Amino acid sequence: MSGQEQRSTTIDSLKNLLPGKSDSEKFNILFDLSRALILDSRQREALSYATEAARIGWDQGDSLRIIKATMLEASALRRLERLDEALKKSEQVLGIARRNGYAAENKILLNSIALIYTLKADYGKALEYNFETLIAREKDGVKSEISIALNNIGLVYFKMRHYSKAIEFYTKALNLKRESNDTYDLDRLLINLGLCYNQIAGADADDFNQAQKYISEALKTCADNCSPSILIEAHFGLGVSNIHLGELSEARRHFERSLEIARQDNDKRFQCENMVYLGQVAREENDIKGAELYLRRAEALSSELGYGQLLMDTYRQFAVLYTSRNDFQNASFYQSRYIQLKDSVISEELVKNVAKIQTDYEERENISIIAAKEQVIKQQSDLNFAIAIIAMLAGMLVLVLQRSNRTIKRVNAQLSEAKETIQAQNELLESKNKYLDKEVEAKTIDLERANQSLKQVNDELDNFIYKTSHDIRGPLASLKGMCNVALLDVKDPVALDYLRKLDTTAERLNTILTRLLIINQINNSKLSISQVDFESIVNDVLMLEKKKGLPQKLVIRKQIDERAVIRSDRELIRIVLENLIDNAIKFYNEAATVESFVEIYILPMDKGYVKMRVVDNGIGISEENPGKLFRMFFRASERSETGGIGLYIVKTATAKLGGRVGLQTTPEGYTEFYVIFPAYPPNLDEGIEKPSI
Repeated sequence: MSGQEQRSTTIDSLKNLLPGKSDSEKFNILFDLSRALILDSRQREALSYATEAARIGWDQGDSLRIIKATMLEASALRRLERLDEALKKSEQVLGIARRNGYAAENKILLNSIALIYTLKADYGKALEYNFETLIAREKDGVKSEISIALNNIGLVYFKMRHYSKAIEFYTKALNLKRESNDTYDLDRLLINLGLCYNQIAGADADDFNQAQKYISEALKTCADNCSPSILIEAHFGLGVSNIHLGELSEARRHFERSLEIARQDNDKRFQCENMVYLGQVAREENDIKGAELYLRRAEALSSELGYGQLLMDTYRQFAVLYTSRNDFQNASFYQSRYIQLKDSVISEELVKNVAKIQTDYEERENISIIAAKEQVIKQQSDLNFAIAIIAMLAGMLVLVLQRSNRTIKRVNAQLSEAKETIQAQNELLESKNKYLDKEVEAKTIDLERANQSLKQVNDELDNFIYKTSHDIRGPLASLKGMCNVALLDVKDPVALDYLRKLDTTAERLNTILTRLLIINQINNSKLSISQVDFESIVNDVLMLEKKKGLPQKLVIRKQIDERAVIRSDRELIRIVLENLIDNAIKFYNEAATVESFVEIYILPMDKGYVKMRVVDNGIGISEENPGKLFRMFFRASERSETGGIGLYIVKTATAKLGGRVGLQTTPEGYTEFYVIFPAYPPNLDEGIEKPSI
């Protein structure tokens, strides 16, 4: 079975596994399917499956899955020539990989970003990222990974036409692969070396033969499993060698074959490369119209895709073509465009940046070599000193041994006696250990029973609160109804006053029962995760407070940062906000000389956390023992109408979300309640670093 058939079989098997799977089970299948499609050059299909896998990662809040799926998206986009989208995706998850310490994914992303910058002809950026990943891989010391980084640096120098430097890095990469018996991408590296020898300055027949040797070795390496991209570049490289060796018909055959495979694989970059060289072959065969046709197609495609380097090669071939026809006006026009584009692609600033990056790396290598030599010298010096010390200690040891030999005989006799005593004590200890084991086992059983009993009591308590609240609300509703009817019929002022107080008391009791039910719901509910819009929630709460009636002299101000975004349970967030804001409004300062206010702040913190602050200049709450405030039925003021349940609800809901609530006094002496919400609830924040708060 060929490599193509094996890949097709794998892809069909993975697709058959998808139906009926949950999102969590689907992720690995989608990931493997997308990767297989990329290797099979079916990039559009690969992109759709990778995008679905990334969606699952975001929905689950799993940072590692987000990174892995997005890397596949970027890989497919790069192969589809959508370089800007690929770069944006890669840079987006590079930050996530760095924050969470995913070293392996970080190195792969650095490689990917460097390759995209290479294709965009931003060679300074490409070298910057490539040398960063090379340093990281050298630190790890894995030869196969160092080889990949060296190969990518060689590719950048190849694109910059610095072929001798490219060969230097490619050769280092090849030597490391052979040392470690690593065959991964060996065919690609051999192709790269062949392409370099084709382009080296002052190349002669030996260089072109060397190029063909490397390319032939690459084709033998992959044999029947050569990918389309390897075949495209191999035939292209053989075409370049033959054109320089004067074998025009053989060169044209290889270029046409490379162009055919590039069209089948939708590789537009190598379509351009081959058309530029076919234009050169046609020109050398005096087929001027054919040459002009190939170059026109290459110019149009290069301009459309933004391939600066290929467009520059096309302009240079146009200049040569028109010069051979004595059409000096057009020749001058294309020569001017070639020079202008060359200055923009390989600018003086780029040359300086590349030189600085290379110098920094070489300086780092020199420092490492010097440090290694100094370490060897220090180790030798330490060894000599250690030998002298050992010799002196050996002499002292001989003296000590002579004196110790006499002592040993006396000690042995004492040890024999001690051994018998220890044996008797061990037997006694073993007996006590068996007794303790039985005691621990009995206590463990008692503890398990107590825990089970406690759980049963808690469950019964929750059920009791729930049923009792519902049972009481019916008679309470009837009582309120009778009060309302009586208030309409009774005319006696004293009776009316009693009825109003009775109605108010019934309303307060109804509020307390409602809040007890809310506590029960919080404790027993499952989280429903979505993106939280704090602006919308605060506006809804303030609208509800306005309907209930706000004090005329109270001013409410809010400041909500648009960067404060988390994924959490919206209803629990609303309960927290509603109770804290209602609490601040309820205990406002009634003094005529004071301008009462409530201020609401929702601001982002480091590492994805969000902090909410509710500040007021109301009657104030003592901080002497702030923990009591959040206990059930604790009342900080006689104004409390809910029996001290509101702050307990806040604490319960915040704990359910994995957050933290507290009370403090501001420097101005105002009361401040604050809540810190995590980026994700506790069961979703694996891999997310928590801030110190």
